[in-house]
Amino acid sequence: MKKIGNKKFVVYFTLTALYAALIFYLSSQSHLPQAASEMEDLLHKILNIIGVRYFYMFEFIIRHPDKLEHFMIFFVFGILLRLTASHSRYRSIRQNAMLLAMVVGIGYGVLDEVHQMLVPMRSPSVYDLIADAAGIVCAQIFFALGIWVYATLQNSRKR
Repeated sequence: MKKIGNKKFVVYFTLTALYAALIFYLSSQSHLPQAASEMEDLLHKILNIIGVRYFYMFEFIIRHPDKLEHFMIFFVFGILLRLTASHSRYRSIRQNAMLLAMVVGIGYGVLDEVHQMLVPMRSPSVYDLIADAAGIVCAQIFFALGIWVYATLQNSRKR
């Protein structure tokens, strides 16, 4: 029997699969769990206290907090996908980890919106898909910047 991969890959793959299952579970709910609605209320209060209503982007978040939730959920999913692909035993997957994470993450976002058509009192939204895709893409940028900063620090220590 062939070896599945290194231990990090197995851990990241498991975490990614569990997180995908969590996204599926949340999408299957007609109403969000109480904790999610409490977090949404808390975010709304914090943004109002800070007084960010003067900035258009934050005004959008106050009016549409669910888009921020989609962004954050898929941002984490994008990081997990990238970590999983980066630790694959296959060189071609490791070399194309960013592209693979974006394709799989955005594809899962599309399937998530299609899945919501089947859930009572839920409906698909192009804007949710845009927020999902933005989270995936920003996660890849964040990951790439993290690698760049790490490499720069390592190079400065060697000098």
